[in-house]
Amino acid sequence: MLVLKTMRLKQLNDSQLQSFDTEYVNDRRWEIIKNKIDKDFPQGAFSCLDIGGGNGKLADRLLNSYPYCRVTVLDNSELLLSKNQPNKRKTIICESVKNLGQLDMKYDLVCINWLLHHLVSDSYRETRKNISQTLNDAALLLTSQGRISIFENMYDGIIVDQLPSYLIFHLTSAKAIKTLIKKMGANTASIGVCFLSKNQWYSTLKNTSLEILQYTDDDPWSVPMIRKFFLHLGHIRAGHFWLG
Repeated sequence: MLVLKTMRLKQLNDSQLQSFDTEYVNDRRWEIIKNKIDKDFPQGAFSCLDIGGGNGKLADRLLNSYPYCRVTVLDNSELLLSKNQPNKRKTIICESVKNLGQLDMKYDLVCINWLLHHLVSDSYRETRKNISQTLNDAALLLTSQGRISIFENMYDGIIVDQLPSYLIFHLTSAKAIKTLIKKMGANTASIGVCFLSKNQWYSTLKNTSLEILQYTDDDPWSVPMIRKFFLHLGHIRAGHFWLG
């Protein structure tokens, strides 16, 4: 008998989650998504699942912009979900991303914004598997003409492209230096975070059933030189993938 391995995920505590009560999809990033939606769903009537949608700010913007759409916000944080504004076209689901396969709905649009790098397990390898599994599970939730919208951070290495990803994962996962890493600005100290380079994201996505329809780079970030040297950091910025 085939036994399916359950995804193992570390959980941020409420004090860590509190800092995510914000919306990173600013006006410029919103225009990127809106242009894609207007092209692929010209009638404005679509169903959307926002995985890791937290406080529902993106869902509210979708609902206000598209009167005929319906949005489901899925998150495992009751704290963040409690921030949602009620709307008769909005559904709230308190559930872990590891249980996406239990959903019995199909969606025209699935949004996964700045979530994948938080799917941390006990090892870097298992964490990368969590990311791939989540992408494949999300693909199964799409309708025949469905799309997936992903915003993620791109952490490119100077010479060794994948080195910042590996270093940051192990530094932020280490319990022994939790206080130091927290002082350096890592909100995920002792839990871990798995940023990938642009090439790593491309490689990860190409190993799923999804097709990369378009990628859009965000503006580069300003990073202190000492941090760039210590973490082997080249270019850092957010990027957007539109998948089908």
